[in-house]
Amino acid sequence: MTLSVRLSEEDESLLEITAHRLGRNKSALVRQAVHELCHKLIHEEQSAYSMGKELFDQGVLSEAPTKPLKKQIWEKLHVKHGYIG
Repeated sequence: MTLSVRLSEEDESLLEITAHRLGRNKSALVRQAVHELCHKLIHEEQSAYSMGKELFDQGVLSEAPTKPLKKQIWEKLHVKHGYIG
């Protein structure tokens, strides 16, 4: 398939320099870049973060435990990490 892309002078120069340094042609570099970018974007879309991002910060902080040792640890963690509650 043939595809035409307009590049800025800066991007075209960067592509030419990179192709020359790597000993590859510009078309091969563009094909590789498109392939890698598309795979990256697809995987980012399916990441654990992206699947649950609307759930983040929706809950409430738990209350302090009743057992003294656990409560002490809980309080230290809240002070260390700046939790309010």
